[in-house]
Amino acid sequence: MKRPVSWSEAALLSAACWTVSGLGYAVLAALDEPQLSPAPLIAVGLAQWFFAYHRCWPAAAAAGLTAFVVLFALVDILRPGLGRYVADALATGVASTAALTVFTLVDRAGGRRHDTAGSPENSRTAPPT
Repeated sequence: MKRPVSWSEAALLSAACWTVSGLGYAVLAALDEPQLSPAPLIAVGLAQWFFAYHRCWPAAAAAGLTAFVVLFALVDILRPGLGRYVADALATGVASTAALTVFTLVDRAGGRRHDTAGSPENSRTAPPT
């Protein structure tokens, strides 16, 4: 049986995403490469984690939509005041954290529903005698 995502696992992944985002944009700023982004690297890492450990498609769809909306909304809001690299790094970190939070919530809600449906207390069949 599949185990739901723990909050500590989601927090660890979120910290890794923030690290990749911050370091990636720092390197890109030093190289003056505004057309590149570490966001695809973060997305590939999260996709690999998803396929290896937690294949919950409804949670993945909700997380992907959340990441898309948060990333592009924050980029539009933050770029005029902070500049391209800082705004993109912050937007990418916040979007990955929001996506992991939504993924964890949906996965845990789905896990509870499946766990309670298969539990002996909720079974309508009589126990074997």
